[in-house]
Amino acid sequence: MYSFENIQANLNNRIDLSIEEAYFVSEKMFEGSLDDNQIKEILILLNKKNICSAELIGFATAMRKISTKVEINEKVIDSCGTGGDGIGTFNISTCASFIAAACDVKVAKHGNKAITSSSGSADLLHDAGAKINLEPEHVSKCIRHVNFGFMFAPLHHMAMKNVANSRKSLAPEKTIFNMLGPITNPANAKIQLIGTYNKEAMNLIANALLELGTKSALILNSRDGMDEASIYDVTDVLEIKNNNITSFTIDPIKYELVGEDLENIKTNTERSSLDIIYSVINNLDSDARKISVLNAALLVMIYKEIDLKDAISQCKDSLDSYLVRDKFNQYIDFTNQVSKNAK
Repeated sequence: MYSFENIQANLNNRIDLSIEEAYFVSEKMFEGSLDDNQIKEILILLNKKNICSAELIGFATAMRKISTKVEINEKVIDSCGTGGDGIGTFNISTCASFIAAACDVKVAKHGNKAITSSSGSADLLHDAGAKINLEPEHVSKCIRHVNFGFMFAPLHHMAMKNVANSRKSLAPEKTIFNMLGPITNPANAKIQLIGTYNKEAMNLIANALLELGTKSALILNSRDGMDEASIYDVTDVLEIKNNNITSFTIDPIKYELVGEDLENIKTNTERSSLDIIYSVINNLDSDARKISVLNAALLVMIYKEIDLKDAISQCKDSLDSYLVRDKFNQYIDFTNQVSKNAK
């Protein structure tokens, strides 16, 4: 039988938890049996010891078990990063998801409001006028009709409210929960693109996903520190395919998607994430467009199982023809429509 005290003692002694122990302690967190200070202590001890894949698997299994699912009988992909890279870029994965959706890729995006960054995907979509508090069946309808559905994490992982205070008190320090978001997709997406904040997280997530049954995934981290594929430096990638993990690199020079200055894709008080995304979907040539195309192309590549160069070409065409702008507006209108009809 496991106990909080034994797990606490093991972590204090820098002993890795088993999958079962991690499942036990995370379940206690989610059901509200531990107070904020106890949760905070566990998160700090995990960080001090360094999180192992068994702990990540245990937490993810518990979180998946109690999540509110989105039922979708179609092939879907998720693009969800860990966040926490500290660079402060616009919401690249969200922008890339809409480009992919315009290329006939069905995206089941899992996201939240900002915790360790200035703007989360939920903040951005809300500011754009979308309804993000949709019931699971309405999210499923969005995916089927618009190729994009957003799953607002607090609605699908309601037990996360029991760890919210502890996470917030530790921010901007990253915790195991930064890695859990991308691997607990409520639509059970078996194809994923996951950006990570460092190489250790990249390896942990890849091993956990393999154990958790993911069929196909790209887990990446760029050498300039971004949890996205970069246009400023080489990006290291781990690929899950055929129950194996292999590695490769992406050099933006090879694909003629080289950026000018990292500052160009950062948000600030004068230029919000939404402003930058509007510039991309309105087809303005910029670093933001290039990095969105590269990350969208990875989604298209892994979803359609095509060459990256072909995927890049499809993404550029969808922007040039304003299909992405139409898709973005269609999604906002559709969420308002289904939300209104539900009342």
